[in-house]
Amino acid sequence: MTRNYPHILEHGNLDSMLLASITTRYQQSKLSRQWNCEPCSHIPGGVFGLHAFSLIKKAQREGQVAHTLREYHLRYGNTINSNVLGRNLIFTVDSENIQAMLSNHFSSFGLSTHRYAQYSPFLGEGIFTSDGQAWEQTRKLLRPQFAKDAMPSLQWFDYHFQHLMQNFASDGQPFDIQEIFFRLSLDTATGFLFGESVESLVSASQNRTGIPENSVRGKSPGFAEAFDHAQHICFQRSAMLEFYPLINPSSFRTATAVVHRFINYYVNKALQCGKEKDIEKDPDGRYHFLCALAGHTDDPKVLRDRLVNVLLASRDDVGSLLSSIFYPLARDQVAWQKLKDEVTAAVSGAALRLFPPVPLNARFPLHDTTLPVGGGPDDQSPVFVRKGQVVGYSVWSLHRRPDLWGPDAESFRPERWQGRKQTVADFLPFNSGPRVCPGQQFAVVQVSHMIFRAVQHLDRVENADLGPDLGMHPRMRQTLTMSHENGVCVRVYRSSA
Repeated sequence: MTRNYPHILEHGNLDSMLLASITTRYQQSKLSRQWNCEPCSHIPGGVFGLHAFSLIKKAQREGQVAHTLREYHLRYGNTINSNVLGRNLIFTVDSENIQAMLSNHFSSFGLSTHRYAQYSPFLGEGIFTSDGQAWEQTRKLLRPQFAKDAMPSLQWFDYHFQHLMQNFASDGQPFDIQEIFFRLSLDTATGFLFGESVESLVSASQNRTGIPENSVRGKSPGFAEAFDHAQHICFQRSAMLEFYPLINPSSFRTATAVVHRFINYYVNKALQCGKEKDIEKDPDGRYHFLCALAGHTDDPKVLRDRLVNVLLASRDDVGSLLSSIFYPLARDQVAWQKLKDEVTAAVSGAALRLFPPVPLNARFPLHDTTLPVGGGPDDQSPVFVRKGQVVGYSVWSLHRRPDLWGPDAESFRPERWQGRKQTVADFLPFNSGPRVCPGQQFAVVQVSHMIFRAVQHLDRVENADLGPDLGMHPRMRQTLTMSHENGVCVRVYRSSA
């Protein structure tokens, strides 16, 4: 008689897996009771969570992902869960829960186990894709770059502002100011971090790297298009959870290749830095991240990965913020006049509140743990979170909570900042805790200077967007960061004085 041992072993493996799953669920249920946890509000996701996934994709197509999630929080509560593609996901806008993940219980939460694989074709290993040593090393090298004594001079900012103004259209002519702000932030980021600006505002078709900023007909996409498209695909891959390999279009590989060719210009500069003495300083004695990084590795791929990650953070935050400042200002002449009369940080704060550069994020428990609140009938009981369970949080929704910001939470009102004692728990435009954005001070100084100079040179700014005005719910392009999907079309009128 022939015995089919592989068949027996196969059934044995299935039985073992089933037993392990039952045991794990029993232990988690026991911990949940021990920690006095209660379930949070549940939104039905349909069979295998396909209905919830279809709603997410619909919101993506309409450019309303963050706004749609806010509507669900208003309807169901600050901490909710739903089945998406077979996974039980938690979403929260509770300040206490967000602070637990980002700061108070930082060691209990990390990035997704799939994050590296989802993003690595584009970003490789860097601050956006890694925990542990790789992340710590990059932050350590970045810290001196953003020290107070390393901040550029006002003359340095003015140099870039002059090029910015030269790219504005003639008075009364409509143009997309967002595209120009992203070129500005690319120039300042490469100049500040890498020691040499790409000068895309000087020439968008022929910059220092040899990769044009904008597309040229009949040729590969320009840097801006490639950079944004690669991020867009990364966001789609992350939304697919463990099914991310299904999203791998040829356009992703093409865009990634363009970005990597752009970055290789600076990789070669870094390798040259590594051969020179005092490599962390430029001729003026200023610290440069590029050369400091070269002192730690001469591996071209490691250099490229770190530089792409840092450029993503530096370029997109500033470009997004400046665009989102001018979006409401072009629609509110009273606010523009107040800004001209008294330039304050309140305008930046108001724009950051309504349009945070990174509106959606997530953390993954490294072991079974809890969120402090959100469970039970009154939402005040802890919520049990399984190891590896997705816990998403929405800074967009947090910043628009009526109980925190008043009944007009969705209004652009800079005077809201006057006399307000701001807490890190309620206002998170640059994240919080150990992963707080190291360059936030550079971003704030740069944006403040550009606004200050703009109001000196511009008499007024007007909305020139075509189609219906969507107010504070414009179509937003959600990639790894956020930008206005249709740009920010304005008319400017220069001051006569």
